[in-house]
Amino acid sequence: MLHEVKNDRVTCGISVSAAIMAFTVAAAADDLKTCSTTAYGEVAIAACTDAITSGKLSGHDLAVAYLNRGLMREKQNQYGNAIDDFDHAIHVEPDYAAAFVDRGVAYQKLGQYSGAIKDYTRAIELDPNSTVAYFNSGIIYSFQRNYDAAILAYDQAIRINPRNAAAFNNRCYVNNLRGAFDSALRDCSEAIQIDPDYTLAFVGRANAYWNQSNYSDAITDYSKAIELTPTRSSTFLARGTASARLKDYGSAIRDYSEAISLDDKSARAWNERCWTRAIIGEMEKAVSDCNEAIRLEPNNPSFLDSRAFTYLKLGHLERAIAD
Repeated sequence: MLHEVKNDRVTCGISVSAAIMAFTVAAAADDLKTCSTTAYGEVAIAACTDAITSGKLSGHDLAVAYLNRGLMREKQNQYGNAIDDFDHAIHVEPDYAAAFVDRGVAYQKLGQYSGAIKDYTRAIELDPNSTVAYFNSGIIYSFQRNYDAAILAYDQAIRINPRNAAAFNNRCYVNNLRGAFDSALRDCSEAIQIDPDYTLAFVGRANAYWNQSNYSDAITDYSKAIELTPTRSSTFLARGTASARLKDYGSAIRDYSEAISLDDKSARAWNERCWTRAIIGEMEKAVSDCNEAIRLEPNNPSFLDSRAFTYLKLGHLERAIAD
């Protein structure tokens, strides 16, 4: 997160794909039932294996067994093994859209984005109403800074489900990244209308207000987000920066302090408190805060600049020049 932006950027996580699938045959009934229940963990994986190797499954039912075992392996973070199972499911049933989506999720969690996009694209060809494929594609495109493609993906997710609050929230996030703040405001407001307790949507709308220099409304939305989720350090940090812009330095310092109490590894929070303390003349405390920020991120030029500003106000010209 860039120092000069000073806001809190958030997106939703990967959307999990299809639920565990049901079988259409009665063979090995106990194994099939257990194979369809993720709560059984290793027992379910073993049951899927028994069903697969029983010789009683073929066609779609065999593909479902592989898919279910892959989903359970994915749930246990065994992404490589999960991909192997999804490969088998696709080999058995080449047009199995759910298998492409689930393999895409596994690739995405491994950071193999090109493989994930390829699978999501194929899933959409097979099922043009695959919300998950569009939604997850949007996340990848935003990570890759391909904002136009991300917006198009979220457009489709919303087309399929106009009550998809997460898709509106994520499109708001992308619009903030690309500087389309009016669009971001509309999208996050829509997400809030759908889900009035959606913390991330309040954060996203606050970010849009912040970037439009509407710090009062930003503070209102950051405050609502804190009310809903009081344990997010980054929201206190963001509200603090808005208060500082309004020269409400006492409120800013209180928020930075709360951010640090929730996450004492937040170098930005230490740096922002340093800068604000220097402004109001708490020089020794400011130096201490800047030192901590620099200890956490020794090569951050913004943090060195903050300490230089503090040294300059203290009259330590040589130290300021060194920083």
